[in-house]
Amino acid sequence: MNYLREDQLLNIETYLNQKDLTQIDLRNEVLDHIANSIETKMDSKNRSFEEAFSKEVITWNKELSNYSSWWLGIAWIGPKIMMKKCVEILKRFYFKMLLFTLLSTLILYLLLQFVGDVLAFSNIDKLFGLLFFASSMILCYFGYQINTTKYKTSFSFLFNRHCFPFILFYLVINPFVLETHSIFIEDKINIIVLACNTLAVSNMAFSYFLLKSHMQVKKIKMA
Repeated sequence: MNYLREDQLLNIETYLNQKDLTQIDLRNEVLDHIANSIETKMDSKNRSFEEAFSKEVITWNKELSNYSSWWLGIAWIGPKIMMKKCVEILKRFYFKMLLFTLLSTLILYLLLQFVGDVLAFSNIDKLFGLLFFASSMILCYFGYQINTTKYKTSFSFLFNRHCFPFILFYLVINPFVLETHSIFIEDKINIIVLACNTLAVSNMAFSYFLLKSHMQVKKIKMA
């Protein structure tokens, strides 16, 4: 069985650097896959490292080519294999966030209609306002934890592209900042504002998932 030398593994590392695959959750997996495939070709087909490596490059060029998606914003470009993984994660959580938003908005709307108390509406607004201020600070803390690890993952990419903008969103929809974003306007419940509020709350679960997943990769890396 042929095993790759350190300088040969370095050639693979250089190739992945050229393709900008810096997310270690995928980089290590792709590196192992390429190395194992090259070793197999060198054994079974009696090829040199250079020949086997060239074949692998042709195979991987498409998966590592620059790619963008409307789901992430076409301005963001990265290796196709990483971007597709991010889109899959995002789609799953968008479905969960949408389901949570619809159910919680409906429940809160019915409860508020039943209560029909101006004081209750005012208290709900204050609760959401405080929650959004707290959420902004929590997101900053999550972002600090992720970006001080000094390594990148698909989860840190998603956090920086998706969750950080929510800090501004929390301020924009905060009823303490703009009274027009109150749930209760002119004796009526503004269901659109209520839905935006519940959506913003659901984003915190997604943010925590990305933080936890990023840190889990760190544990695997250090093992």
